[in-house]
This record gives sequence, structure tokens and C-alpha cells, in this order.
Amino acid sequence: MSHKFRRSIITILALLLLFSLPLQAGQVSITAASDLQYAMKDIIGAYIRKNPDDKVSAVYGSSGKAFSQIENGAPYDMFFSADISYPQKLKTSGSAISEPKPYAIGRMTVWVTKSSGLDARKGIRLLSDQKIRKIAMANPEHAPYGRIAKEVMEHYKVYDNVKSRIVLGENIQQTAQFVQTGAADVGMIAYSLALAPVLAKEGNYYLVPASAHKPIVQGYVLLKPASGNRTASEFERFIGSSEARMIFKRYGFTLPNE
Repeated sequence: MSHKFRRSIITILALLLLFSLPLQAGQVSITAASDLQYAMKDIIGAYIRKNPDDKVSAVYGSSGKAFSQIENGAPYDMFFSADISYPQKLKTSGSAISEPKPYAIGRMTVWVTKSSGLDARKGIRLLSDQKIRKIAMANPEHAPYGRIAKEVMEHYKVYDNVKSRIVLGENIQQTAQFVQTGAADVGMIAYSLALAPVLAKEGNYYLVPASAHKPIVQGYVLLKPASGNRTASEFERFIGSSEARMIFKRYGFTLPNE
């Protein structure tokens, strides 16, 4: 192979790499806690309106399971957790390339469907009502809102009396679905879900006092696959924008430092 021919091949390969970079940089993959399903959809929509050539995809589930997937090599660029301790652990283990940042503080509700005839205003007292056959909450083993639900019930000293009637959802979204479908009479769900248009139309809620549980500090982090990804960096900046912060507020989140 001549020297000139080798140079031509190298030049072609370099050009192919150059033209492929914008395609790679124009995409970002997110895994997010289920309580963000509606808020994040709106945030992504707002970002895409400003950056129409970029692509942002998101999957939702329990933060604990997402953490395990990332530790096992799942190729996500960003992780939005319902518990900032998970991003902190990823930073410690070397799976994250940025410092964990809080993006919101969540709240818990007692939620019922309007068709059930149950009075959500009774709050935690409703859980002890003998008419309640099933109480839905997320699995506390891997869902932060499940841990908070249990903490709230223990705070009000009702957990031992109602635990035989509890059904566990894989995440907070499935917990809400149990109530929507009648598999449970009442659910302990995130405030952000109770305020989402679909659930707000179908149900009523009682906002649990923040003093009844530890603060639900939610955080995010950039992961190793995001290294050099322009879109991931741009989307991270957008999360701190006034537009994104207003969306978080609309879904009932308290913002850090406010």
C-alpha cells in the first residue's frame, strides 16, 4: 500500500468520524424516577422547542432499580433520582462524571379516585377506615417514595395496623395505577403525580405534612456515557433554567435554595 493511498484512507476515515459526531452529540438518554413522568415530559418538550435538532429520550422506574442498572453498565447519559443518595453513590463508585445536584424536593399525598366516594381530606386517618380493603404504596426496598410512605405511616402510628392490607407497586407510577384500576382503594403517591392532568381529573388528594417524614431531596447526575456529549451538557444547563424550574413548581416540587 502506497504512502499516498494510506493518507487518503486516513483522511476519509477522519471525515466520516467528523460527520458522525453531531449525530452522537445530538442525543441524550435519561433514566428518571417515576414521580417525574409528567414533569420531565414537559421539560423535555420545552427543551426540544428550543433545540429542535436534538433528541432526548427518557425511561421511568424506581430509582433503586435504575441505580442497579447503571452499576451494571446500562448506557444512560443522565440519571434523575427521587433520592439524591443514589447519584451520590454513583459518583463514589466512578459511574458518574459530574457532582450530584439536587433538582427538587418532593412531597407525599394520600390519593383516591373521585369515583370511589372516599374522602381524601381525612388524610392518614383514611387508611385505618375498615372500608379500605387495599392500600397501595411503592416498594420501599428500591423506591424512595415507598420508604417515605412507610415512614409517614409509622410517624402516625398506623403502619402496624394496616400493613396486612398493603399492596406494593414496583414504582410510584404503578402505585397510582393500582388505585386507578381498583386494585387498591387508596394510594400513597407523589404530589407530582397527584397534580398531573390525568390523575388530577380522576382523583382527590391529601397533602401529607412535610414534617411527617424526612425531606425528599431528589438529585441528578451525568453518567460516564455522557462524556463529550454536547446535548447532555445543554440539557443539564436547561434543568437549571427558569423555564424548567417553573415546570417543577407546577408539579408541586419545592426547589432547592427557595
